[in-house]
Amino acid sequence: MREILQVHLSDWQYQNILAHYHFQDEALGALQQIGGLTERAAEPVLYYDDFPEQTGVSHRLAVIVTLGNGVDMLQDRYSESGKLSESYMVECIGMELLKEAYGQAAERIHAHTGRWISGFSFVGDAVPFPYMERIFDRLAPDAVSFNQAYMLTPKKTVVFLTELCTERKNSYCHVCADCGYLACPCRTEHTRKQPGQQDKKVKTERIKRYAGDQMS
Repeated sequence: MREILQVHLSDWQYQNILAHYHFQDEALGALQQIGGLTERAAEPVLYYDDFPEQTGVSHRLAVIVTLGNGVDMLQDRYSESGKLSESYMVECIGMELLKEAYGQAAERIHAHTGRWISGFSFVGDAVPFPYMERIFDRLAPDAVSFNQAYMLTPKKTVVFLTELCTERKNSYCHVCADCGYLACPCRTEHTRKQPGQQDKKVKTERIKRYAGDQMS
């Protein structure tokens, strides 16, 4: 099954981005402007199908969620022109859009199956990397690929297995908190501020780390 998703961030979500990613309040206008560009660049798609590979487990699905190549291309243009702050904004906004895609994926799957996602078993964490090939064979995603190191393209893409349940769960809103795959390029950090810590300093350090990742 392949479905087109529609993701959008509201004003209160941009306020949350300010706090979560340690931007200054005056960055709100720039975030919303770049957010509009990022939303227009995104081409979010959901792929899912039954994955009956474990004895005794029913209602098991293989799922891929991606934002498409447009977000990567937008981010790369900012990085290549030396606009690392703008590139970092695309990174943060992209992560929030991916969260929105998770929520929509759960709703779409429920609409088709009458059941809800109960949790996430990510490839590279609870699911061994070689399962990636089986999942791709099953879903045949036309907009997603992976290399010999199992790195996904587009970058804002996740692959996981899930079991379905009859009651709605809220856990799909906190996927990174439940995942042990620390090397995941889509992982968000939930950094707690310590006494005396300044948002500007934290944000600067995160941009430096992000810039280093882009150069490696």
